[in-house]
Amino acid sequence: MEDGVLISDEFTNPIKRRAMMEKRMRQSGRIEAAVPPPTLAGPPDADVTLIGWGSTKGVIEEACEILNDEGISTNQLQIRWLVPLHGEAILDILRSRDTPSSWRTTTAASLRATAQRNQLLPDGHIRKYDGEPFMPHHIVRR
Repeated sequence: MEDGVLISDEFTNPIKRRAMMEKRMRQSGRIEAAVPPPTLAGPPDADVTLIGWGSTKGVIEEACEILNDEGISTNQLQIRWLVPLHGEAILDILRSRDTPSSWRTTTAASLRATAQRNQLLPDGHIRKYDGEPFMPHHIVRR
């Protein structure tokens, strides 16, 4: 309830439940406005864009450094928030990479076996779900 008292589903007053849900929906709009959208780190015209979220941030940064040192122009799109997602901002960044060049690729790194979000990307994904963290060489190799 408004005062923080837990409402049991069995005894919930539908009017109070609806009021609380409407309040949450109003708050979610303000949260989205307060959370900055993701930005692309590195050269905007890179040949490879690595996308990650959560614990993949540091290892993708290191992989970008290694790839750039090896002459493969690489940048990173790190998504900090899944809710709110800022989907349009992400799509704008990915669309800006749309060029006739067949060399440009967009790849996501995930520590989840199913990697559902990654399957939405046109060029592929790197999955690692053995319980161990990514190391830069896992990404660089792929």
